[in-house]
Amino acid sequence: MDALSTPQVQLAVPALALAVLGGIYLFRSPSSSNAAGRPLPPGPPGLPLIGNLLQVPGTHLATYFKHVCQEYGGLASLNLAGFPIVLIGDMKAAKEVLEKRSAKFSSRPSIPYVRGHVDPSEIYWGVREQGPSHFIARKLTVGLMSAVRAGETDALQWHETLISMTHLLSGGGKDWAKHLDRTSASMVLTVAFGLHCPTGEEEEFKEVMDCLAMFINLCTPSASIINVLPFLDWIPGPMPWRTRAREYRRREDALYDRLIKNAVEGSGSGMNTWSAVFAREDKPEGDQRRLMNQFTGAAIETTALSMHVFVLAAILYPHWIARAQKEIDAVVGPDRLPTFKDRPSLPFVEALVRETLRWRPAARFGVPHQSTEDDIVEYDGKEYFIQKGSIVFAVSWAIDHDKERFANADAFIPERYLDDKGELKSGYETSAFGFGRRVCPGAPFAERALWIGIAMMLWAFDIRKSDEVDPKTGKVFEYGDGDDAFSGEFSNAPHHFPAVFEARSAHHAEVIRQEWADCEKDLNVLLPQRKER
Repeated sequence: MDALSTPQVQLAVPALALAVLGGIYLFRSPSSSNAAGRPLPPGPPGLPLIGNLLQVPGTHLATYFKHVCQEYGGLASLNLAGFPIVLIGDMKAAKEVLEKRSAKFSSRPSIPYVRGHVDPSEIYWGVREQGPSHFIARKLTVGLMSAVRAGETDALQWHETLISMTHLLSGGGKDWAKHLDRTSASMVLTVAFGLHCPTGEEEEFKEVMDCLAMFINLCTPSASIINVLPFLDWIPGPMPWRTRAREYRRREDALYDRLIKNAVEGSGSGMNTWSAVFAREDKPEGDQRRLMNQFTGAAIETTALSMHVFVLAAILYPHWIARAQKEIDAVVGPDRLPTFKDRPSLPFVEALVRETLRWRPAARFGVPHQSTEDDIVEYDGKEYFIQKGSIVFAVSWAIDHDKERFANADAFIPERYLDDKGELKSGYETSAFGFGRRVCPGAPFAERALWIGIAMMLWAFDIRKSDEVDPKTGKVFEYGDGDDAFSGEFSNAPHHFPAVFEARSAHHAEVIRQEWADCEKDLNVLLPQRKER
């Protein structure tokens, strides 16, 4: 199953629905006054009453946001039918607003259908307003990521990536996207629940991906009429939106009940899985262990998407491949695959990770924040007013394509992160994982997954274009990196494209087969044993 190319898995944010939703919130929230007459951040002129509503596109929203930031500055704003949208397109402004002022800018916009029907228990803390679930989950994930940084998941991540290499070797790149998606998902599901999915055809694997798709679809502002007309929810009885949400919760509750039971009492009970860690700190009614649901879904999608982006970059910008392989060969040699112990000695591979995250970020306009208080923000020598209730986007597509920070920003150039000696430059900053209290807590795990995937892939294969015919045109597939090559939704996945993965030599192919034959396959060994208190 190519999860990222399934339309319903793309978290769409239709501009019209967002605008109408904004209007609802304007009527629901007390209006704020413009403090001491200070202006809003600059932005394009709009029409009476509707503001910039007709200027905002339904897809490729990030490209429009980037254009606004480039024209009006790193702190800009839009007026959608009277509702304020703040766009941040500058690293300095992002850190000022979302980190230094995180107490005011760390909430999320509330979607009525999600709050009342899809997720009434606040399981999906990453997309909900600040509350107890959010703070508890973040506290627990700090400990999990400390273990990741200490290398406790290295063996498992290496093992899952090796499986992917064997699949790519046997197929020559056929179904490459499916194999990379499986790797990302199984890596997360194993460390979270002890659920290993070596083929991607396992029933529980399919159910996880189906439930993830359902949740993402139900969380879009256009998923239900009550997001636009919330008073309709007063109508009693089995209305369509209630039926859909109830069916989703039934399936998802049953799925995660099985997964958590397996992790705590079943075959995964001897492993230090993440859900077991959450369960150890659980309250009697058992809600806390379910907070792992959010972590699982986010980690599955974004890591796989970044690997797709890397493959596309290898095809479109192959100039750096020889240098990367030369570095890997000098450190690793031809007789074994790279491991995490090689990471400090492979700065070019590290640069590739950074450039992949920058070049085409998974969430190009970031997950929106919402301000909980009025505030005055200074930017570029001027003071601007940000109204309570404003939706704030940290636009990665603008921040990490800032021409003052990145020359030739639209090109894939990993060398930009290296000095004249080939060492990594200091002062690395990225918007890929968000900011402040809403920074992605799983960033260390995702970065390690991306690093080992890139290192192994370059050690093992030459990646090149396919001469496969595009069924849509009847001609040889044409590759590109413009907007038309990507979904244009929240998770900005590349549209499916063919690729050829050719073993660098017969010896490299044999080493992969031998590594698989000899490697440890017992999950109780790959994951550290559970430590009882």
